[in-house]
Amino acid sequence: MSQAVPGAAPTHTYSLPLRVLHWSTVIAIIVVYGVSYLEGFFERGTAGRTLIWWTHISVGLALLGFVAARLVLRVGGPVPPPSAALSRPVHLAATLVHVLLYVLLVATPAVGIYLAFLRGNEVSFFSLFTIPSPIAVDRDLAGQVKELHELLANALVILALLHAAAAVAHHVVLKDDVLRRMLPGR
Repeated sequence: MSQAVPGAAPTHTYSLPLRVLHWSTVIAIIVVYGVSYLEGFFERGTAGRTLIWWTHISVGLALLGFVAARLVLRVGGPVPPPSAALSRPVHLAATLVHVLLYVLLVATPAVGIYLAFLRGNEVSFFSLFTIPSPIAVDRDLAGQVKELHELLANALVILALLHAAAAVAHHVVLKDDVLRRMLPGR
């Protein structure tokens, strides 16, 4: 990812827009993942089940928008230099985790959109706009794509939890600035 802009004074915290997008991404992941577990409480074709999937898809699209904005801000910089508390191998591991998180944050909703289209469903963003399916219904392929979507979502949540656990360990055990750089209100 991008480093600080040459000639600019280094900053040790992430910009407010990046912090807001980071925590918005966290909330969106919790909502989009969590709400999918509510499906079983509602019969097929009921308003409750429709609301569950409307929320899942709408928040998933918002998540994709947050990630796009984050990537633009990261590439456009400035971002703080790596924490001085990180050794080179730990920094490289953190970079790898961030790259994998970004890949999963793009791939998971993209596959989810494809899944909706394979089922013949339109994709709606909080009823503000709707994208009709541009492809033919294929229920057999949809079943396989659903498994892939679930696998990607589970991998995303597991990796995000490991990322959060590492940040908390840095804060509580190592008592360094790694987590503080991304905390709100800084």
